[in-house]
Amino acid sequence: MKPAATVPGQGAGRAGVVEETAPEAPEPAEPSAPDAPASAATESATSSASSASTTSAPAAAGQVTGCVVDRAGEPVPGVAVVMLDRDSLYVAAAASDARGCFRIASRVRPYRLLFQHLSYRMQRLEGSADNVGVVTLDASETAIEGVVVSAERPVVRVEEGRLDYDLEAATRGMTVNNAYEAITRLPGVSEQEGRLTLAGAGSVTVILNGKPTTMSTDQLEALLRSTPVERVERAEVMYSAPPQYHVRGAAINIVLRHGGERAFSGQLHGQYANSCFGAWEGGANVVYTSPKWSADLNYTGGTIHNRRYYELRSLHDFDGERYDIAQSERITQQGSYHRLRAALDWSPSEQSRLSAAYTAAFNPSGEGLALSSGSFVDSRSLSRTESQMHNLALRYRAPFGLELGADYTSYRNPERSEQRNDYASGSQNAFDIVSGQLIDRVNVTADQQVALGGQWKLNAGGALSWAGSHDWQRYLPREGSIEAVDTESSLDEYTANLYAGASRTLSKGSLSFSLAGEYYRMGDYENWALYPQASFNWMFSEEHMLQLTLSSDKSYPSYWEMQGAVSYVDGYSEIHGSPGLRPAKNYSAQALYMLRSKYIFMLFWNETLDYFTQSAWQSSERLALIYQTLNWDTNRQWGANVIIPFKAGRWLESRLVFTGLQLTQRCDRFHDIGFDRSKWVGIVRMDNTFRLSRKPNLTLDLSGHYQSAAIQATYDVEPVWQIDAGARWSFARGRASLTVRCTDLFGTSMPYTKIRYRGQHLDMDSGFYTRTFTARLTFRFGGYKERRHNSVDTSRFGH
Repeated sequence: MKPAATVPGQGAGRAGVVEETAPEAPEPAEPSAPDAPASAATESATSSASSASTTSAPAAAGQVTGCVVDRAGEPVPGVAVVMLDRDSLYVAAAASDARGCFRIASRVRPYRLLFQHLSYRMQRLEGSADNVGVVTLDASETAIEGVVVSAERPVVRVEEGRLDYDLEAATRGMTVNNAYEAITRLPGVSEQEGRLTLAGAGSVTVILNGKPTTMSTDQLEALLRSTPVERVERAEVMYSAPPQYHVRGAAINIVLRHGGERAFSGQLHGQYANSCFGAWEGGANVVYTSPKWSADLNYTGGTIHNRRYYELRSLHDFDGERYDIAQSERITQQGSYHRLRAALDWSPSEQSRLSAAYTAAFNPSGEGLALSSGSFVDSRSLSRTESQMHNLALRYRAPFGLELGADYTSYRNPERSEQRNDYASGSQNAFDIVSGQLIDRVNVTADQQVALGGQWKLNAGGALSWAGSHDWQRYLPREGSIEAVDTESSLDEYTANLYAGASRTLSKGSLSFSLAGEYYRMGDYENWALYPQASFNWMFSEEHMLQLTLSSDKSYPSYWEMQGAVSYVDGYSEIHGSPGLRPAKNYSAQALYMLRSKYIFMLFWNETLDYFTQSAWQSSERLALIYQTLNWDTNRQWGANVIIPFKAGRWLESRLVFTGLQLTQRCDRFHDIGFDRSKWVGIVRMDNTFRLSRKPNLTLDLSGHYQSAAIQATYDVEPVWQIDAGARWSFARGRASLTVRCTDLFGTSMPYTKIRYRGQHLDMDSGFYTRTFTARLTFRFGGYKERRHNSVDTSRFGH
């Protein structure tokens, strides 16, 4: 199926921009929502230490920790702990967890702490220690309305080279239903063609609790959409991920909250979406936790039904003549899906953990119908497909810092299609295509971290993986003749990786660097490569921070793209595989300056060698439009990015983003022509959240995006713009929510593309029915807290 042209901000090494609003200071919580930070009471007293059984965890450098209890020695969750400096200026804030403990990342000394809760008198504590011990609160004797300590919370904190966001606080009041939607609201994070990208870095890998996700885009999205925002403790954005994560380049680490208390909880959700046709989804999640054991079960099922249009006009020069070919194509897809996950964790001690997880995905009934009509050919193509994926993962963390992991994945995808072509010349043909893909993969990892004196840490480890892919495609003629060749091939892929690195905490920042060596073999292709990584952070003061990062990465094409098979969109358009397709190597650097923990100014540079993407080419040998994925010589970007959040009172929060970059793309061996092109591109985006009402709790989101004209290979990409709107209603004491949203209100998100390059002449208008309406109802019971999920990589599977 032919995709629309990729635009800047999409694909590997491209800068994407989506920004949201800055969170405000903690708001006064209603009595029905005890887990939210509460406003201060007017009466205060000095804090007192207690010898209760609750003890605070040791504080790391640059952190302040402690625990909060009542007079009976019981932990008090949901206490808002606000840190001020000696001039009473706001520094940071945190909320106590289920154990009554809190942790604030700040190097400000001395400090003043305010402990606020509706049911207790406000306490004040002044000091300079990293650990304040246990603070005891006195119950409030008089029920009063309370007063609010207003202070603008910082959008982001810097911790050991990471940009740490409180995801729940950053999206409070916005129309987000889950962790995935919340991630797309982080500064610089964007969803482009179903993928997450990071401004100034291009492609970004999502990590869960420090473990790399190994899943396809759809599975990653489904997993994060089933995770409540409240379950996420923080989101760590890294432009240069350390090697122990087993990912290179930019990464987002989603850290989920862990509760050791005995509890049984869950969540139910239902969703209706309409994009020309209606589709449904439903799911349930249940979780059981205890001090040493935990188990969770997750199921999601639904239907898919959508339609797309392509309007194509091709002036095709062949055999001394120019042919004017106009085709109109309608593509309808429908089917169902089921996703299942079961996981079990055992923690014999606080420093060790053994976990096992089984993940499965089934698509039992997929059907696609493509109808094409025009001046060259009338075509009908009907395809039926099914797929299933099974993954078993085991992980062990030893008390002395060693982490071991192993997983096995099995993927099966048979497909059969029927195609008929009636050409304007009077000829006809009809044929069936039987194809499929079988993949098995094994992966093992080992990592060790050692803490040295003088704030130094050493990391070392490695990974071994093997993947076997068997692909086939056979043609069964039914009428007329067809120039097609049956294909069947098997590929074995081997990857070995070793790394070593070090990091150090400085007086006003941090430094980390590493070097990874990798051996890769696929068929007759072998490659040795070194991947450096470095990150330097320096805080001139609490309001001024500089970050410099350097990273390198490699991306791999899908297994199907590396086969020699030919697929037919209609009687004119074809998709060709590319045997010998090479992995792409990416090198990037960023210089980021942050003012007042919210205003971000960035310079970036990305260089991708052997970059690959799919592009169209009018064949010089016959009348055929060929879509094929090829390696380019280079794809370079450099530019600047500015993020400016602002607010108006308590009813509007906004974020404005400007990006300017230059694209340089070169491929000397692009079929029988080559290209070397450059283009300046500008992007602007504005996101707004309006608080319509507090009782009832109603919010409205409105966002807009504009991108100037761009290029991709021989494509000229016209400017695009998009408007999205959504509303959210929270009720039943915050346990239930109803969200309605309409994306791409005016159906303008897909670009109009054309080719006017060295005899190539093509116009393509695509993406009709991009406007999507979604309504989602969610209900949580038992204080739902979803467990973390290690995911499965199927990004290179499928046709």
